[in-house]
Amino acid sequence: MNENNFKTSQEAWAAFSAGEAKGYAVDIASELGLTEGELVAAGTGKNVIRLDVDWGDLIKRLEELGEVKILTRNPSVVHEKIGTFGAVSINGEMGLVLNGDVDLRLFLGRWGHGFAVETNNPRAGRRRSLQFFDHEGQAIHKIFLTAKSNEAGYDALVDEFRAENQEPGIETLAPLPKAVTRKDEEVDVDNLRAHWRKMTDVHQFHGLLKDFNVGRQQGLRLVGTEFAERLSNDALKTMLESASESGLPIMVFVGNAGAIQIHTGPVKTIREMGDWINVMDPRFTLHLRMDMIAEAWIVRKPVREGVITTVELYDADLNNFAIFCGERVPKDPENPEWQKLAEDLPRFNAKEHALAG
Repeated sequence: MNENNFKTSQEAWAAFSAGEAKGYAVDIASELGLTEGELVAAGTGKNVIRLDVDWGDLIKRLEELGEVKILTRNPSVVHEKIGTFGAVSINGEMGLVLNGDVDLRLFLGRWGHGFAVETNNPRAGRRRSLQFFDHEGQAIHKIFLTAKSNEAGYDALVDEFRAENQEPGIETLAPLPKAVTRKDEEVDVDNLRAHWRKMTDVHQFHGLLKDFNVGRQQGLRLVGTEFAERLSNDALKTMLESASESGLPIMVFVGNAGAIQIHTGPVKTIREMGDWINVMDPRFTLHLRMDMIAEAWIVRKPVREGVITTVELYDADLNNFAIFCGERVPKDPENPEWQKLAEDLPRFNAKEHALAG
């Protein structure tokens, strides 16, 4: 980053954190040709404190904060939950948090930068948070204090894990290369179907794709309608509204390279605003850009107890950005009400899509 860009980023951060700039930090950063991590890091030494810590050690201590709001997002969707940390397990670079409302899968090898951030603006008031970014400067996970949080616990953690270097700015790495998968014609589709059919646990799915060296959407497309069918892009809206009307508890997975955040339970208040569809419940909010849905799929994964049915969303680059399924107790069969809801969703109609285009 040259000196002029650096000064601009500091000015932009100062305006954003004081509530003088409209928009979200990630969008302001993008307009400047920066990552969000670079924008936040520009405030280091003022209202941003750089943290230096083994990420697993910090996560184990987050229970000390009491109630918090957690946020995980990718470019297409934002997932927010209110709850408390606890029931943390760290195994090398893999972290699990299984504490009810705070349900996370963390891939700590992707975590590059962490900050304690304080903003204060007329609309939102004082906001204190811990924010984590990958080595490229993209946001991974954020933890915001609420009115019920332990502020003294937050101060103690920040003081303990404060880095010696409090100079503004960060060094970022270039994006990792995209995985190279087999071409369609090189995939033994019959063998893929045979192994898919023999799955006994939903967690075997990632290994199956890796074994055949196929991408996730590629696997759905190749395996055939026994296991995957493309849905209409507006199936998500139908699904959320149906779940809201029935009170059916569902699971909502949203992730990025460093974290997956999960909601389990009903969704009640569904609001469509422009390109966005939102869940606006007291302890769970979801903001999803419907215009980013390039493809939607219903996927059936065999397990010992029958089948797990998921609804999966993909962006224009065919990256999976959200997954929905029914709430299920491990080793119990899938809820037939969820299965019926998912199977009744409208299928993709190529002719109608072409006419609409």
